[in-house]
Amino acid sequence: MKKSALAVTLASALALPCAWAQDDRVSVDGELSVGRDVVPPDIVDTSPEQDRIRSGVFGEVGVNYDAGPAILRASAGARVFPSESDYDRYPLEISARFDLPVTADGRTRLRLIPSYEYVFGKDGHVFDRPRLDGQFIHRHNPEHTTTVRLRYGYRNQSERRFRGYDQSEWLGEIRHLWRPNGGPTRITAALLALYADAEAERFSYSGYGALLGVRRDLREDLQAYGRLYLVHRNYKAPFSPLYPYDRDDTQSRLTAGLEKKLNQRFSIFGEAGYARNNSNVPTRKYDGFVGRIGVILR
Repeated sequence: MKKSALAVTLASALALPCAWAQDDRVSVDGELSVGRDVVPPDIVDTSPEQDRIRSGVFGEVGVNYDAGPAILRASAGARVFPSESDYDRYPLEISARFDLPVTADGRTRLRLIPSYEYVFGKDGHVFDRPRLDGQFIHRHNPEHTTTVRLRYGYRNQSERRFRGYDQSEWLGEIRHLWRPNGGPTRITAALLALYADAEAERFSYSGYGALLGVRRDLREDLQAYGRLYLVHRNYKAPFSPLYPYDRDDTQSRLTAGLEKKLNQRFSIFGEAGYARNNSNVPTRKYDGFVGRIGVILR
């Protein structure tokens, strides 16, 4: 399963650009990397000594089709953790992006992104999730763009391992993009609000957070980037009989990296950082190094 899924992802990334090179309406993008990252959140382990940051191989390829009023996308991916096959995930997703002008000058627009994701693992279906993402985007001038976003999704989780994880998920965001002097440097800051209503109250939460990202050209073929993510979640009920109190988490992640363009189609990248979840439930706590090296296809 692992080798075949990764092989399909990589083969598709290499073959699709050749197949559609003559069609201006079609574009292909993808990424293949190795490194260390946080395992999926739907793994419930009662051992407080568990390691929730593992080494893995990560890949995705997507095909985009410009249909005029909408950009259609289909993608397939693989997240494989050799040390524990229960953590492996193979996502499939389809989506569409509609940009609707609100003002005649095009500086204000409404973006709608409906999508459907299906994720399977070694035992079959893990979860599937329809989503609707709405964004109100206003470009003040070449330097400043503000986005107000609201996203709703419903996660339908497999109940083989445990029950109650099915949930409605809401995300609210206010984001501002600053391009100093209208140039290539991009500085993004965002405030986040989160809410999840799960079948089991121990998985329901409300939360808030912030995001800061920077991307800057060092030279024509080399970019540096960094990202800081902070989110606090308050859960609504005791976590388990072993930990009979409401869960409280503060998640943080800081990464920085370099991306070098090799040609019009391929880039290589490397990034490193630190991820932490400071939780009052020992089985949900983790902290440690995260990082990846890989290749990007456009």
